[in-house]
Amino acid sequence: MESIAPLTANARKARMGVAYVRNVCAQAGVGFAETSPDEDAIAVDGLVTFRQLEVRVQIKCTSQLAIDAETASWPVEARWVDKWAESWLPVFLVLVIVDPQELRWLEHHADHTRLRVAAFWCQVNELQSRGQTLHVPKANRLTRETFLTWKDAARGYFLRSSEGAA
Repeated sequence: MESIAPLTANARKARMGVAYVRNVCAQAGVGFAETSPDEDAIAVDGLVTFRQLEVRVQIKCTSQLAIDAETASWPVEARWVDKWAESWLPVFLVLVIVDPQELRWLEHHADHTRLRVAAFWCQVNELQSRGQTLHVPKANRLTRETFLTWKDAARGYFLRSSEGAA
């Protein structure tokens, strides 16, 4: 069958990761604005928007890791770390893992579509070294409740900056 979507496998993974994060945001009732792929100058894929403030998110998607494994690691480039460190807002990396045991990412059936996927996160704008492998805690599963943690982190940045201005 001729392909109607000539995206590379990596491009499809990137789109899958963004779609997953957008879906969790929708469940939590928070906004998500995607950075245009051609304008990713600050090494973030989007903004999670709360009523009062926003946080920045870099999304990576892979099928090379197992959802149920104890650890998840991802290489980060020095230039990303430099850009994240300049942010006055929290920056979170979200690692979306599509189970490698699945023969296909999506299974389309007459009555449903199934996808086994999970995402994990860590804050990256305060990393200490430039080029490294980032260890993403599996305890940090991306859920609706995650956004309360992220909002509190962002609020803390504003409180610290207002205390410094006083």
